[in-house]
Amino acid sequence: MKTLRENMHNILPPCAAKKGEILPPFGKERIWQISPTRLLLVLAMGLALVTSATAAQDIMTLTLPAAEQLALQRHPLLAQSAAQIEEAQARARSTGQLPDPQARFGMQNVPVDSLALNRSEMSMVTFGVSQMFPPTGKRALLQQGAEQETAAVQTKDRDLRGRIRHEVHMAWLDFYYQERELAVVRASYEITDQIVQAARAQYRVGLAQEADVLKAQLERDDLRDREEAIQSARSMAQSRLARLIGMPAATLALPEELPAPPTVHTDEELMKTLPQHPQVATLDAQIRSAELDLAAARRDYYPEFGVEAMYGYRAARDVNGTKIPDMFSAGMVMSLPLWTSQRQDARAQERQARLLALRYKRDDLLLQLDQEARARYAEYTRIKSRLALVEHTLLPQAEQTVNALLAAYRTGKTDMGSVLRARQASLEYALRLWRLRVDVWIATAELNYLGTTVTETSNHEH
Repeated sequence: MKTLRENMHNILPPCAAKKGEILPPFGKERIWQISPTRLLLVLAMGLALVTSATAAQDIMTLTLPAAEQLALQRHPLLAQSAAQIEEAQARARSTGQLPDPQARFGMQNVPVDSLALNRSEMSMVTFGVSQMFPPTGKRALLQQGAEQETAAVQTKDRDLRGRIRHEVHMAWLDFYYQERELAVVRASYEITDQIVQAARAQYRVGLAQEADVLKAQLERDDLRDREEAIQSARSMAQSRLARLIGMPAATLALPEELPAPPTVHTDEELMKTLPQHPQVATLDAQIRSAELDLAAARRDYYPEFGVEAMYGYRAARDVNGTKIPDMFSAGMVMSLPLWTSQRQDARAQERQARLLALRYKRDDLLLQLDQEARARYAEYTRIKSRLALVEHTLLPQAEQTVNALLAAYRTGKTDMGSVLRARQASLEYALRLWRLRVDVWIATAELNYLGTTVTETSNHEH
């Protein structure tokens, strides 16, 4: 890259100098000879160079673990999940508590003609308090059910973290593939230029037609068009990754090396881990909560009990002028669940239906996870087999074919069409190689998400 001084030296007009006199390349004498338009152009170029240098310093080489960590720190859904956990924990603390006691205040046996409290011995001001108690065991059942709901929300949060990591893997790998695809296309310009030069050389000596030159040039132009399409897809993949990690897209760059994919469970091991998957564990906690809720609803068939106490202040006095003693009373109250078919039966039926629905949902989820895991494992095995074939057989043979046909074309032993077809096949195999390498990583990430257990997710968070 040229320096700012060199660019200015090219833009500024030459200045007359006396023989033997050396003028400064950029000084007061020369500035006055610059037109306003050229001066603005110089300043704009300087600003652009400074801006580009600053932007280059801000480029971040983002590894896959770093992208995962940034997403787990900044993703807004995790903040929402944390608020839901806090909500569930607060609800669990309040569930199962005794109902608030009730205070009573009133006046009894007050004469309506005078409203005086000291005219009758029966007149009094009363103060009382009462407390109701749910059926035995209901509070504990409600408390345990709320705790299971909290556990379900926490397990759902762990599944959310696993899905976010999986989504980051997909975005990072898509961006990485577009980078490699772009590099492969740009690297293929060298062999394409060799083909164009060979066609021109053969045409100059009369061993080829002009159509060969045009075909080779068209192939090179088509490569440029393909490069532009890849750059567009690369920008979209870069923006998707930037959105997930909360960083400007222009500051992101990826390392050249693709990390080795993690190990994958065998299909049998994978099937055994599915019942411990966070999604299944979430439903398990919800099922336990529904069972406790049903048991609590069945407690409503038993009566509730309550106690109350009351103190009565009397202001009247007897015939001797002595104050009449105040009164105290206490008692117990009990509900009578007589109309069970209209209330208790309906509530119990509702809880029972919810419990059955959750159990069926869990069975269906296990079937879905089982089918998906088997399909993904079969795809993973197929991709690895194809990768080995392309990497060790097809691509080397395609590259050798291009070199051999290009050498044969230079000696007039083959036509341009065969060379171009071989070059196209070589390019497609090179792109397919990177596609398969990335697809192995994608299949591994999907299998690892399906094989995630609640314990593994919890350990990963710590």
